Amino acid sequence: MRQPFWVVYLAAAVLLLIAFWVVALATESYAFATVCYAWSMVGLLAAFLQSHASHPVLRATGSLLWLGGLLGIIPTIGSNWQAAVMAGATGDLAWLMMVAIVAVVVVYLVGRWWGEFYAAISFIVVPVLSIFGLSIPMVASLEIIFALISAMVVGIFLVSAESLLLRWQKGQLGDVTSRLLLSYCWRLAVTGSATVLTIGLLLVPPATLLQAPLSQQLFRLPVLPFARFNYSAVEFPDLFTMPGGPISLPDIELFRVRGTTYPRWRVRTYVHYVGSGWRVSNEVEDPQLPNLKVRDDTVEMVWQPTSKPASPPIEAVVSSGLSRPVFLSPGEAVKLRLSALARGIVLRTKSGCLLPISPMRVSAYSVTAIPIPETLPPKGSASLTPEERRVFSYFPPYLYRVRELALQVVRGIDKPYDKAKALEAFLRTQYRYSDSPPYAVGRNIDVVTFFLFDAKEGACDWFASALALMCRAVGIPARVVTGFYSDEVDDDGTLVIRANDAHAWVEAFIDGHGWVTLDATPSDDGRGFALWEFLQRWLARRYRASFANPNIIWWFVATLWLLGMVPTMWQLGRRTWERYKPRPKWQVIAHCYLTAVQIGRKAGLNLQLNATPWENAEVCAQTPRFPVLGKRAFRELADLTVAVLYAGEEPDRMTVKRAKRLLKTFRQQVRLYKHWFTVPKVKQLSLKALKQLWEKL
Repeated sequence: MRQPFWVVYLAAAVLLLIAFWVVALATESYAFATVCYAWSMVGLLAAFLQSHASHPVLRATGSLLWLGGLLGIIPTIGSNWQAAVMAGATGDLAWLMMVAIVAVVVVYLVGRWWGEFYAAISFIVVPVLSIFGLSIPMVASLEIIFALISAMVVGIFLVSAESLLLRWQKGQLGDVTSRLLLSYCWRLAVTGSATVLTIGLLLVPPATLLQAPLSQQLFRLPVLPFARFNYSAVEFPDLFTMPGGPISLPDIELFRVRGTTYPRWRVRTYVHYVGSGWRVSNEVEDPQLPNLKVRDDTVEMVWQPTSKPASPPIEAVVSSGLSRPVFLSPGEAVKLRLSALARGIVLRTKSGCLLPISPMRVSAYSVTAIPIPETLPPKGSASLTPEERRVFSYFPPYLYRVRELALQVVRGIDKPYDKAKALEAFLRTQYRYSDSPPYAVGRNIDVVTFFLFDAKEGACDWFASALALMCRAVGIPARVVTGFYSDEVDDDGTLVIRANDAHAWVEAFIDGHGWVTLDATPSDDGRGFALWEFLQRWLARRYRASFANPNIIWWFVATLWLLGMVPTMWQLGRRTWERYKPRPKWQVIAHCYLTAVQIGRKAGLNLQLNATPWENAEVCAQTPRFPVLGKRAFRELADLTVAVLYAGEEPDRMTVKRAKRLLKTFRQQVRLYKHWFTVPKVKQLSLKALKQLWEKL
């Protein structure tokens, strides 16, 4: 086998590893990403054996791997993708998974094109770019930025290395070793990536990318409020944004609840902050099928509690005049009774919310749930899995001002629950509720940052988002919950829930105690006076100006420049030292003479390096139209060289300075000679020459 080719396949494997790691972050399905990467590695191995193996058995093995992998990849990965779609993957996630499958298929196809073009394996860069284009709007984080820069470096290295090797394979280059390939292409990849990033960051300042996530900069999020009134019903989407502006929910009765007056009713929980909005997590929520019990004309669905109940369960009957209402739950649902005519299955998410598989026509149902306590429950064995803790604790790195504010609020507080209550009290007392907050759409700033430092007022979704992110900033896992909050009770004890009772709040996880309800939304009453609000806004502006921008992206670019320029500067320094290091005086004079000979040869003088100094001086003196001053300078420099090399004279400092001055004079006269008397050599390109040039390219 030709040894340098392994470098290309190693770079391709690293690039695919980065791409599928990003797929795992965006889709939250590490199993799907692992399967994709494993099949792509089989394709790379098959392509390597088919193209570069010398033994027939190895080539046949590569062909079998290629055929078997291509036949096995489609049903294996396709089934994973279909399962994800059936589990409720959104359109963007489905497209991302489809592009990941395409990337694996491309790996199997490009390996058979080796040697036919100046790129083969490098074609995998195209689906990798598509993967990043779809992932950035979903997960705008420091990990994605690092992965994008790493993929850029590895991608440029892959393209340059493969192009160089293919030229060498066609006989257009000399010997190419692995060390030469790594050093040359690595410098090209690092410096090229640093140049592209530097130009891009000069056009788009990094402060803009840090204040608002990449998803908001590249793909503006649509206006999707957390609750929408549609056809006499309130819908809670999988993804909601916080556009601001007046809240348009009518005062229409939606539900009537008998059996309890508990005011807080849950519908959806949101985990991932996507920059000015939240989305649900199918991987973390993990909807569970119920245990069905059919009794006469009713269907009873039962689930086991996820942890030991800290509060007694609440049982209530919910009725609605809507054709297809959402399912409410006063906490973690454990039992649901429906009419047998409903014809449908209701899943329960891991957070305890009810989620029907398909829209159901239900006029009334009975629900039993364990409410999430609003005070700290007794200590038990409640805990989160490492994956749940990572997801519920993720804090966007670009919201550094929000982190600093949260740390200031909880300074001096040790217990997590006390920190959460301090953050809740801070938002309740320092910010004002408004059902007509200022518009955040179109502003080049994150909505939570705009709410905390500029607007100072907002609706419940802004308060819940700020509290959840501030809890995460101090290390407390948190999630946003949407549903209804109503304290309207009729004379007969029936709880009435209206459309404008839609509400958002927060649930924080306290280790050993479990989930606790937090609600930072204050009551809708006037607070303070105009002068105090003016002082608060002024302090907020000063507070913002006091923090230094971390410019994390510039640190990545500086690292790339350092990695790319250090080897170059080392070589440049060595060459400079070899040229200007202290030499004996006779070597300086000989160097001046040889430099003059090279300058004359470039100007068209018939000087020879193997001739004696006096012979070259005679040739220079006989050159027509050459300046007399130049002839005299070259003659004197030749005399000095003969005296030093042949007569054995020891030159002094004045002689060395004179040799340098003569060289300078000769260079100036050669420049004048070339300008006035030398005809420039212009090559006449014929059709035959153009054809030869095209074949070389």
